[in-house]
Amino acid sequence: MNIQVERLSAVIDAVATRQFYASLLGYLEGFFAFDNAIVYAFEYGQAPRCLMKTEKENSDAVNQIYQQGAYLEDPFYQALNGGGHGDVFTLRQLAPCGFYQTDYYRNFYRKTGWHDEAGVLLQLTPERGLGIFFGSARQTVGVRYPQLADLRGALTLVKSVARLHGEVVVAANVPTPSAPLLDSAAQARYALSPREREIVDLILSGNGSQQIAERLFISLGTVKNHRKNIYGKLNIGSQAELFSLFLSTPCAVRHNVKKVLRISLKGHSRPPTLC
Repeated sequence: MNIQVERLSAVIDAVATRQFYASLLGYLEGFFAFDNAIVYAFEYGQAPRCLMKTEKENSDAVNQIYQQGAYLEDPFYQALNGGGHGDVFTLRQLAPCGFYQTDYYRNFYRKTGWHDEAGVLLQLTPERGLGIFFGSARQTVGVRYPQLADLRGALTLVKSVARLHGEVVVAANVPTPSAPLLDSAAQARYALSPREREIVDLILSGNGSQQIAERLFISLGTVKNHRKNIYGKLNIGSQAELFSLFLSTPCAVRHNVKKVLRISLKGHSRPPTLC
């Protein structure tokens, strides 16, 4: 097995420095052909956190759409929640039937400019995951198959190094207290009817309006009316606000937020930036 020890040693040397994720991407570049990349941390009960990105066209505003709730519909995120970690995945493997008609694609993915995507999902601890994603704006992301078996063997080492980096960084910084749970949001949930709560749960689980209609055997128009009533009762105006309201409550944590690991690698034409 050739795990490219010399290149991997550069990643180890970068532990606990600001160059760690750039070094990690540089190592993984030997296994993928891509032109965009982004790295996300997925932590229990929290929205994804961008650790580093290199990109050609994608903007911070588009990435914020992902962090504000679109990630719940991400096939990679859903694969991680389903236990799919420690391996290489491609969008073609994970995308559901009708992917290009989903709310996730229309409202977020097509805005990224990505044509295809591959990713490495790593479960670092029970509370924390890492996602590394490679994208291409014009062609299929190439996984260099002669090295694929070596990459899978190297992922165990990569995961250990990434876990060590995270532990050292956390130990070196003063812990940031987690935000208090929003009691008002938990109470607001019970202002909704049973059907409205059911629809909220489906939205938070990553379902679009059409998927909800099919799941509950109701019309698309009925789903839209329910969503309008939900927004009115909760005094919010968008799906992003719905995610923000409920993701911090015990119900949302229990139903939707586990450990996500996803690094999306976007844009390789300019120097990587920390975010």
